[in-house]
Amino acid sequence: FGGKLVTFENVRMPSHQGAEQQQQQHHVFISQVVTEKEFLSRSDQLQQAVQSQGFISYCQKKIDVSQTEFEKNVWSFLKVNFEDDSRGKYLELLGYRKEDLGKKALKDSDQVAQSDGEESPAAEEQLLGEHIKEEKEESEFLPSSGGTFNISVSGDIDGLITQALLTGNFESAVDLCLHDNRMADAIILAIAGGQELLARTQKKYFAKSQSKITRLITAVVMKNWKEIVESCDLKNWREALAAVLTYAKPDEFSALCDLLGTRLENEGDSLLQTQACLCYICAGNV
Repeated sequence: FGGKLVTFENVRMPSHQGAEQQQQQHHVFISQVVTEKEFLSRSDQLQQAVQSQGFISYCQKKIDVSQTEFEKNVWSFLKVNFEDDSRGKYLELLGYRKEDLGKKALKDSDQVAQSDGEESPAAEEQLLGEHIKEEKEESEFLPSSGGTFNISVSGDIDGLITQALLTGNFESAVDLCLHDNRMADAIILAIAGGQELLARTQKKYFAKSQSKITRLITAVVMKNWKEIVESCDLKNWREALAAVLTYAKPDEFSALCDLLGTRLENEGDSLLQTQACLCYICAGNV
């Protein structure tokens, strides 16, 4: 129709008093429609991608012509949805590659070995002597099948722990160790005492232990990722999303990504708000 849009409409006129029928007026509207060739071209490309199931190549083309870093990230995340091992590739897009971490660890160990190799003979002899001394001291405390050892039943903390162990009271032994700040002993005994005791001991340990990564370790051990997503500083949204991608179970994964996206979207920082889109893509909420 030459870019023209024709529409029809019937309008009922208000009836006059005494009139038996309502009158109708017929209207015809002719509008000029402006055609955007670029928009139509993009629409055709998308239609072809849908028909051919060529979503990966379509997303890659969008990545190649992206004008901004954010636009590139969006299409990169969308592309991963159609690839295998999506979680692993999401992690790579966030800057976390297991291979790179392994190489970095190997490089650091090589540097340490190289620096050790540059030490003087005197320093090497001193280091060797200290190593032998440490091994000798450790061997004195290692359990041995030969010889005898003393089972303390005194009134001090060691004696009380001994009495608890001799009666099979692992819970009391663990509590005594925690009270004496012997965390490693408490965890080892809790493992021997069963899963329920271990879980309680872990909670007590985390309550007493405070460091920069205590809450992260707590989440890993307790599998409580909702706490991290709800409470983390949103400047660390990448780290929170990486943790969810690594550890979250399939039945909770989408909800956790959605929750993080909602927090970012509701944040006053416009830069963080735009990143919510990536969380929603991971959740499959597009």
